[in-house]
Amino acid sequence: MACLGKAREHKGSKFWIQTLVNLDHGRALSKAIQTEDRSIGEIKWLSPLRSDNYGELHTKQIPGLKKADLSFWPRKGPLWDGVGVDDKGCILLVEAKAHVSETKSKCRASSGMSKNLINQSLNQTHDALSFPPHNYDEDIWLNEYYQFGNRLAFFVKLRAQGYHVKLVFLNIVDDPTHMTTRLDEWEKHYDEVFQMMLGTKTQPENLIMVNFDVG
Repeated sequence: MACLGKAREHKGSKFWIQTLVNLDHGRALSKAIQTEDRSIGEIKWLSPLRSDNYGELHTKQIPGLKKADLSFWPRKGPLWDGVGVDDKGCILLVEAKAHVSETKSKCRASSGMSKNLINQSLNQTHDALSFPPHNYDEDIWLNEYYQFGNRLAFFVKLRAQGYHVKLVFLNIVDDPTHMTTRLDEWEKHYDEVFQMMLGTKTQPENLIMVNFDVG
């Protein structure tokens, strides 16, 4: 399993995911996830491991997902901040953030064909998760919370193919290394994001929201 190696980070979300996955075999992070979703068993962390130079994995590099159909997205898709698999075969795809402003991003696709494919997949993701009669807002999904929508799209499309995956949003609470976001700020933020993007504050089934206090 070849990971894309990265340097050891010293602040923010990359520092924390690297730290939590490698601290005591990721037990504290695993426990936080299991507290939010009691169906999750013992987790083996696959990335970012110190032994692999903190490398991150593309979807096709993850054991169990190598035959997944990713034709809904251009090229390889995202590098996942963290990847784990539990003893029941559930694959955990982790997106880590250390402050609210880090959740905002825009689509940078350069070709019209790629952007159209992305927009189509995001629209389909919205339709699969939204609370009707909520309408898809292209500007929000492509130009405000693109990365968030991107992760939701892979989560929805992989599950639709029968893969046992769950999406974990790891939010670092009171990060002392960089920019601090309080627990109430995270909760308010995601209430607003889910409402804007899906028409409901209720997070989708099999999405695990973990607010991890490091303060």
